[in-house]
Amino acid sequence: MVKEAGKGDDTAPSSGSPATSKGQNKLASVLSGSFSGAVVSVCVQPLDVIRTRLQADAAKGISRSTAGAFRVLVKEQGVRGLWRGTSPTVARLAIGVGVHFLALEFIKDAIYNFGSKGAGHSHGQLSAAQAFFSGGLSRGVAAAVTCPVTVVKTRMEYVGTSSVQYRGTVHALRTIAASEGASGLMRGFWPTVLSNAPFSALYYMLYSDLRRRFQKEGRSSTGVNFVSGTVAAITATLATQPADVIRTRMQLVAHNGVHISPLQTLKVATKTGGAKALLVGTVPRVMKRTVQTAVVWTLYEELVPRVTMLAEALNGSSKSS
Repeated sequence: MVKEAGKGDDTAPSSGSPATSKGQNKLASVLSGSFSGAVVSVCVQPLDVIRTRLQADAAKGISRSTAGAFRVLVKEQGVRGLWRGTSPTVARLAIGVGVHFLALEFIKDAIYNFGSKGAGHSHGQLSAAQAFFSGGLSRGVAAAVTCPVTVVKTRMEYVGTSSVQYRGTVHALRTIAASEGASGLMRGFWPTVLSNAPFSALYYMLYSDLRRRFQKEGRSSTGVNFVSGTVAAITATLATQPADVIRTRMQLVAHNGVHISPLQTLKVATKTGGAKALLVGTVPRVMKRTVQTAVVWTLYEELVPRVTMLAEALNGSSKSS
């Protein structure tokens, strides 16, 4: 069984009524997750821009290394070009991570409540299968909610996609909706979900299990969280790379002027570039996902108990006044 962070340990806040504590825990999850995601996303944005450039260029038959793409980007757009698409990235992660962690808390509560009816189930623990399910479903919900912003992010990161120059996230959303309809904002929906949900399912299962194994008396909880997150992120990223390539191609590239289905995109990619076409952009994506996910979860684990305690202190002060 997997012991959950902040549940059943000495750092978990215990004051307040059950209903109030649950509400405060969910609020703490949203705030902590959103803040962590927004801060870290700015730091790793250059890796996302390089990944998008590699995948988009590969779709046009241009092959470059990660270092080569970096040099071309800096030469063409300057250092600032490495942070193209930062505003939709921050918006997507702030919203997406918040939704992800909120959904995760609801799903875990549902699993606990269902499991408590059976014998031998201990509240605060998830099996590997339950961690896989809850991590994947919660991330799938977040990916679906933020798909329009993901489309904007991808297009703003790659200036070569069209002659349209977006002035910002809102302008891009309006422009795409006006020119392509609502379907344009949901371009690559299934590859988006399939590159995110399995990633988080694998990640959360591995992270929870590794965290339990590594957590020993006297070891730094921050170090345990980071190492567990790094190993889990590398494994999950490699497993979901093909779906990410298909997502980028669908959101950026029209085949002979027509946007095609995920299966057709897969066939075109493998026909023109072979199986290796599905691994384009792996290096920057592994670097980005590893750093981003490990740091986000480390910050999340550190922030949740502190935000919860602050909320309880404020709640106690308001009641006493």
